[in-house]
Order: sequence, then structure tokens, then C-alpha cells
Amino acid sequence: MNHTVLCLFLGIFTAFPLSAQESDNVESPRLKGRRAWFVYSSMPEGLENPVSVMSGKDISQVLLSKLSPSVPVKVPADGVLRIVREIENPKDPEKPEYLTLAKAFVPETVNLAMIILMPIPENPKGLLFKTKVQDLAGMKGGDTMFLNMTNLKIGIELGREKFLVAPGKSKIHNPLGTKKSVSLPIRLSFFHPERKEWDMITASTVALYSTRRELCIFNWDSRFNRVDFESITFPMID
Repeated sequence: MNHTVLCLFLGIFTAFPLSAQESDNVESPRLKGRRAWFVYSSMPEGLENPVSVMSGKDISQVLLSKLSPSVPVKVPADGVLRIVREIENPKDPEKPEYLTLAKAFVPETVNLAMIILMPIPENPKGLLFKTKVQDLAGMKGGDTMFLNMTNLKIGIELGREKFLVAPGKSKIHNPLGTKKSVSLPIRLSFFHPERKEWDMITASTVALYSTRRELCIFNWDSRFNRVDFESITFPMID
């Protein structure tokens, strides 16, 4: 784990200014009803940002950030949200067509959703991201969601607790109890399939607060042949 990534992890989990997070990037008083926020683990090369989000027939520009969620987007009646790119319509140049870069379905039972965008190799259909929809009602203040998007076992040591996150799975953990904040040592590791032993990703101390939720996404960095991760802070929403 390089120094830059480690500093990012520490900064987000300990000292990110909550007041800045609770700006219009998180909540919009003009938007009511079912809403969704976008976060991403990494940005595919060549993708424009802000991106175009299609909700029903409406298209809005949404700026994606690695540090915090986007502005909220209205979830349409069918629950389908798409990130799209305008392309030329050879049959009618006056009416543009749209190429779908990512597609997410928000179930009818979910009112507040976090849509996690994770890059995939470009395919003939034009998709650049796979998506995971997280019901924010299932994440309370102080929760940390560990999302393992690798093919390896991830080991978490948080304070005195130890637990595993299986490949492709997620785990939500909250060690706060009745406290409003807590600082704990944390150690992240992955199980090396060839050496049959645990390799440390990083170790540090984290501060968790009841006023926000944390998301830690593990992915495989093919450039350096190692497990990497991204961390995102998501404040509580009224």
C-alpha cells in the first residue's frame, strides 16, 4: 500500500470535515421522495465527469467524487437509473440517442439508496461500471460497510474483533455501542492463494462517529498486482 493511499484512508476515517460533507453534495431540500446517491471506487479512463444520469425521461448532470457521495437523484417509478452518454442518431440527428454506461435498479421498498459504481472492462454493450445498490435504511450512524470486490478473502481486525469478508460479499459492522465516537486500531489483510498465508494491506487507527457511515471497497489493482481499497464517508441524512 503506497503512502498516498494510506493517507487517504486515514484522512477519510479520521479528519474529514463533516460540515463540508453535509452541504448540497449530500442533501437537497428541493428533492423529496425516493432518492439515490452515487459513489465510485475508481474512474474509467476517458469518462467525462460530471456524468449524465437518466431518471425516467429526465437527464441531469451529476459530479462523481471519490471522497463523498454525489448530489441526490430522484428515483423514477420503475426504479431504474442509468449513467448514459449522448451519441449521434443516424436516423434523426435532431433526436440524440443514449449509450448506457451503467444501470442500477432500486427496489420499490428502498427509499434512500446508495449506488456504488465499480469499473469493469469495457464490453460491446458499452457498460463501464457494474453497480451495487445499498439500502441506506440498512446502514445506521457509526456503521462501516466492507465491500469485497476481489476474488480473495479479506480479513478485518478492528479493535479486539476479527472477521472475514468473502469474495464478492459485504459486511456491515458497528463497534460504537452506546458511544458517539470511538478510535480503534484496524488491520486489513488478504489471504494469498498461492502462499496460503495472510498478507497485510495496511494497519492504522480509525475514528468512527455516530453522525456518519463509512464505506470501504476492496478491489484488485492489476497495475501493481495487489489488493487495494477506496474509502468513502457518507453522513447521516434526515
